[in-house]
Amino acid sequence: MSDCRNPDRRWPSVEVMRRAKEVDDTGLIPFVVTKATARYLALRAHSLECYQSLGGEPPFYKFGKFVRYSVQDLEVWTAERRHNQTSGGNSRVY
Repeated sequence: MSDCRNPDRRWPSVEVMRRAKEVDDTGLIPFVVTKATARYLALRAHSLECYQSLGGEPPFYKFGKFVRYSVQDLEVWTAERRHNQTSGGNSRVY
């Protein structure tokens, strides 16, 4: 029987609670996963995965095999894409 089905096992464990406190002490979360980034940008996670392969926009970090996006980088990247018209010359708002 797995530990999560054992009613005699105390949950959450002391170790889990200790790690949770450490995470709370770090303040705001500096990095998010692809799925959370997609929700933030109102895109599909698959689109972001394609962007990762093709050119790295928005910028991302790799920690081993794990891809993470910096919340600060996402805010800057999003602001750089603000436009005030859909066609014509340079329509970015500065």
